[in-house]
Amino acid sequence: MFKNYIKIAFRNIRKHKGYSFINIAGLAIGLACCLLILVWVLDELSYDKFHENSPYLYRVEENQNYSGRIYHVTVTPYPLAPALKADIPEIIDATRYVGLGSQLLRHGEKVFFESGIRAVDPSFFRMFTFPLVKGDSSTALEDPFSLVVSEDMAEKYFGEEDPIGKVFSINNRYDFKVTGVMKNVPNNSYLQFDMVIPYELLKRVGAVNESMGSNSILTVVQLQKGASVQQVNDKIRGFIKKHVPDTVTELELALYSRIHLHQYFGYGRDMGQIKYVYIFSVIALFVLLIACINFMNLSTARSANRAREVGVRKVVGALKGHIIRQFYGESVIYAFIALVFAIIMVVLLMPAFNNLSGKELSLGILGNWQILAGFFGITLFTGLVAGSYPALFLSAFQPVRVIKGSLKSGAGSSLFRRVLVVIQFALSIFLIIGTVVVYNQLHYMKNREIGYDKEHLIYIPMRGQTSGSYSAFKDALVRDPRILGVSGATHRPSNIGSNSGGADWDGKDPEQVVLIGISSVDYDYIKTVGIKMVEGRSFSKDYATDKTEAFIVNEEVAKLMGKESVVGERFSFVGREGKIIGVMKNFHYHSLRNEIEPLAINMRPSGLPYTFIRIPPEDISATLVFVEKTWQSVVPNFPFEYRFLNEDFERYYRSEERMGGLLKYFSILAVFIACLGLFGLASFTAEQRTKEIGIRKVLGASAPQITLLLCREFFVLVLLANIISWPVAYFIMRNWLQDFAYRTGQSVITFVLTMVLALLIALLTVSFQAVKAAVANPVNALKYE
Repeated sequence: MFKNYIKIAFRNIRKHKGYSFINIAGLAIGLACCLLILVWVLDELSYDKFHENSPYLYRVEENQNYSGRIYHVTVTPYPLAPALKADIPEIIDATRYVGLGSQLLRHGEKVFFESGIRAVDPSFFRMFTFPLVKGDSSTALEDPFSLVVSEDMAEKYFGEEDPIGKVFSINNRYDFKVTGVMKNVPNNSYLQFDMVIPYELLKRVGAVNESMGSNSILTVVQLQKGASVQQVNDKIRGFIKKHVPDTVTELELALYSRIHLHQYFGYGRDMGQIKYVYIFSVIALFVLLIACINFMNLSTARSANRAREVGVRKVVGALKGHIIRQFYGESVIYAFIALVFAIIMVVLLMPAFNNLSGKELSLGILGNWQILAGFFGITLFTGLVAGSYPALFLSAFQPVRVIKGSLKSGAGSSLFRRVLVVIQFALSIFLIIGTVVVYNQLHYMKNREIGYDKEHLIYIPMRGQTSGSYSAFKDALVRDPRILGVSGATHRPSNIGSNSGGADWDGKDPEQVVLIGISSVDYDYIKTVGIKMVEGRSFSKDYATDKTEAFIVNEEVAKLMGKESVVGERFSFVGREGKIIGVMKNFHYHSLRNEIEPLAINMRPSGLPYTFIRIPPEDISATLVFVEKTWQSVVPNFPFEYRFLNEDFERYYRSEERMGGLLKYFSILAVFIACLGLFGLASFTAEQRTKEIGIRKVLGASAPQITLLLCREFFVLVLLANIISWPVAYFIMRNWLQDFAYRTGQSVITFVLTMVLALLIALLTVSFQAVKAAVANPVNALKYE
């Protein structure tokens, strides 16, 4: 029986090549889009699931209460990990994990700045599954000056030599011996690093603060099997209250394997990366649904052409169930033919998809049984959904009426096709509106005034011993007239940390606890960065007390203080007692997802970790060459590295850019699939109305009138699709925009232009067949049927 279904399916493909191409092409494109997104979603969901202890690993996180506002952070005190393990029986292991920033590594003649160095406890390799290919993970970090490197780092520095026992110099100060080589960290790991050193070393060199009030590192614990997370959380809260009675902080555990998709930071709780999993899953469903609608539309439209076949089968004994299985079978066969072409598309499009999504998904995924099972399941589902209405509709035909030729494609079938066209274009219009809103928001974020001039401003990290050369480097730079400004700071203006630091001023409510950003800077910082002052003055060498007693605050701090003018007011913060000498205009020191928070800056004219240099826009290359030569003359043993400050903001919005890019291309494909179906439907409509068109032409109707007649129905359907999709798109995109503290509105123009675009696309698609029918010879039309 099934063999017969296959024969009939391929006979119909050969007999109706045009319609078969439209059906298979639409399904193939829909499936390819769906499969690409499936691979991406599965990769996102796989993060940190490869650890053997994954179900029992939890990161300790903090909720800090500042006068009723909860601020969520993921860093914890240095001594927390061993203390929790000792105090709470359910915690069977714990490790600390801290990034060391960029450090200078030297082995022989090979010298590089490396930013992938982490300090961890020896328990790290017991808890996490990062296997060593050389060395023993249980003893590799016993010595404080031991080092475990990844395979890539081993090859980079040692080539084919055995790295075990080789010595690295870090910052020309400490020598480390390689005791292990680990496999490269998988891409689907939240932690990304190339080298690890023992945490014990940081204690040896005095680089840690053993206070329970200092938050600087990540703490991960492993719970015993069957432990209650809620009970452990309660014990952790009791532990904190016992050790820090006056704390405004509560600790809680977060399942480690959920961090990549669900982590958040700051005030409020957003959905993290998981929202993109939801968004693209919905997009995949939409595109696939549009392709299925194509199939259903064209199959029901041509139902009258297959009615006699159904009638004959019923007369010779076929039951309704047989007919249903036949058409379901044909539909599934179409879907699996489409799957073959879809897989070819996936293979060809994977490099471009990786480039758009920022992933490194390989073609090896096709060997993953979960992926293959997903492909098979989606294809079977697609075939069944696409064939559902045709199977049920055609199987209900009455054989007597069919054989007599009294059955035509009825009003019910026609109405159903119209409904499907409306749904199809409503989904496409929604995707177009979503794409436009995402691009508008990206454009808004990139071009919004951030409060200082980020263009033509470079920064150079002063790592390790180079920070001691800051003053000499600055003095050498300012002698050249091309340098428009030089200053330094402890933080980049695009990423300033906050501190509860006991901020105090006259008239402050003693119960009020505030979180204020803090950065220490050099003279000329305000001028070099391009920050505007609204009151008072900047730091100046003419005032000796500026080095130790002066603060400049932003407008948010002035609002907190509640005074008309705060210049000259006493201000105490981070252990420094002084006065406010100026108020700077608010500027964004994080991304536009966050509101501008209070900020204070003070003076530290030497030993700063960042140097900022403003260069002329008309002579960038030559100026950068001069800066590099100056660097090499002042700190000859350290490589020269710099970045433009505006690149920081580009990195902030990379996920939105990727989302916008993917959304754009999937929207184009969705519209293309919808147009394929519309083209086939218009062709069928013109064919069905051939005799009517011939009569109208004989009676004097012109070609434009005939074209308008055929286009009018589709014009109304697309117009109706706009009316349906507008409110849905508006509310969904409004919710997406809520993630941004500063956002663009949804302009009426966006919706109107989308409607015009959809109507133009539909009319262009339909017009080809309409014009072809309108200019046909009416004599041939009257001979039709």
